[in-house]
Amino acid sequence: MDQLLMPSEVKQRPAADVDPVVAAAPTVEPPSVKLIVRLFLIPLFIVAAAVGVMFLIGRLAGGTPSTDELLTRLRKPGGGRTADMLIGPGSKQRFLDAKALTDTMKAGMTDAERAKLSADLVDIIDKHTTSDEGDVRHFLLLALGRAWQKDAAHPETSPASTSDARGAAVDVLLRYAQSPNLADRKAAILAMAYLAGNEEVRRAFPVLIKKVTDESEDLDARLAAATVLGPVATANDADVISALHTAMRDSDPRNAELVWASALSLAQLGQKDVEDTILKLLSREELASFEVYDREADPKNPVFRKLSEQEQERYLINTMQGARKLGSTAVDARMRELAESDPSARVRYAAKEILQAGRQGGVESK
Repeated sequence: MDQLLMPSEVKQRPAADVDPVVAAAPTVEPPSVKLIVRLFLIPLFIVAAAVGVMFLIGRLAGGTPSTDELLTRLRKPGGGRTADMLIGPGSKQRFLDAKALTDTMKAGMTDAERAKLSADLVDIIDKHTTSDEGDVRHFLLLALGRAWQKDAAHPETSPASTSDARGAAVDVLLRYAQSPNLADRKAAILAMAYLAGNEEVRRAFPVLIKKVTDESEDLDARLAAATVLGPVATANDADVISALHTAMRDSDPRNAELVWASALSLAQLGQKDVEDTILKLLSREELASFEVYDREADPKNPVFRKLSEQEQERYLINTMQGARKLGSTAVDARMRELAESDPSARVRYAAKEILQAGRQGGVESK
């Protein structure tokens, strides 16, 4: 058996005793201290410093900001744009604050809190926002509408004491619905849906009707108006129903989504003549064959494309939610099929929930 040699003895061993292959192999040296520091210790220090900074920021912020703190921060100037292209960091923070503000409303508010918040939002939207701050103003417009969303447990409540505040909110939304900025127009129109059941929103009907029937208006704004009219109007609003039927007759294939949105709003208003269109929107086979005019992926070169799986799921769920008020035996049967056999667990769950709600409310057809 060969005797094990110490490293010092290997170096002194005659060259003749060394295997040529071994002699040709490169010498492997252990990593140096400098390399270890560069690979491990420096990144460790950087991570530790970042964690420490975030910890200090969290401690200084004092946890989740209150509604008043969010409103105070939203009154501070935003970051605008950098080189007319990128949204500045100040605007990003205001965007986060605006989004957080809408989340605080989920806990519910008293009438006095709604009125105060609405007044604060009107002040911030008019005096402390610009169209160069990304989605900041859009979230605030939606928050303004949401401040007046009726409590599901007490949908009949609409106190006279807050009528002036609701009217002021509607006035602001109507003003921004005519904004030259498309994103502001869309947000203001969509925000009106939250005021469903409040008498003040009826003042918006002429504007919404004009939007949905105006062929010179941007399709997204027309879509928003068509989507909102169903929830805010009633089956007795003949002018709204007529406008939605007009939009449904649009034969331009690029406006197919407008036709679908109008049909869904008409279904919410109990117009049974849209049953065939609703059944198509509840059919996987039909949705797989539908094409939409995609103006977002490449605005300069819009093209027709098929609906994605996520889009099909969204259409199925939104259609079921609106069509439950139609009172159609065929539509209810289609929803039961979706509840039992749709490949999407999300769609099956939504169908079961909607059917259950319909049974409890006496809406589902027998």
